Amino acid sequence: MRWRWLVLLPIAVALVLVASASRLQIFWWPGELHEETLGRQGEPALVTDVWEDEDGDQHERELTLTLTEVRPAVTVETYSGTEVLHPPEGTAVWRIGLQFELDPDVPLGGCQVSLIDTDGRENDAVGGNFGDVSLPYTACEPQGRTGPLYDGTRIKGDKPRPETYEVTVYAVTAGSAEPDRVRVWWEPSDYVELTLTQP
Repeated sequence: MRWRWLVLLPIAVALVLVASASRLQIFWWPGELHEETLGRQGEPALVTDVWEDEDGDQHERELTLTLTEVRPAVTVETYSGTEVLHPPEGTAVWRIGLQFELDPDVPLGGCQVSLIDTDGRENDAVGGNFGDVSLPYTACEPQGRTGPLYDGTRIKGDKPRPETYEVTVYAVTAGSAEPDRVRVWWEPSDYVELTLTQP
């Protein structure tokens, strides 16, 4: 009699695993990046991205995103003017140029950018203090020329955002890193991944 239960045990385990997997998909999958738009450096990528307003209603925004450059950063623009970067030994700073084209009345705040190297290591471009220099915090809108916020309001004193503009963000990596891709996203699950053009 006991052997019958042993025969059914693998089936029961399989059913438990399937049930757990569906729960993981319900709770974990929507918060991960899995809806990709792919592109290459220097080529405009057409992006459709879903975003939520403050009431939880979903909207779509369409934009064109172009990776214009990824190169070692030797200087950075700060409030005090241009400052020379001296990365600590074993680190590197990369300047990433992104060009946007979209309707000035579409919200675009809160973007995230990361640099992925040829070994698959991902480093977020977040800005902040780096040695004796402050790297600008990452933004996908020009400073002082932002579009509307997600609740429809605007930042007081800001000028209208142009239809086409370029921003620069900075990523800190290991000194041995060889950049391969740049990833840009706002809210999961949509993201854009742009491959560098090899020289």
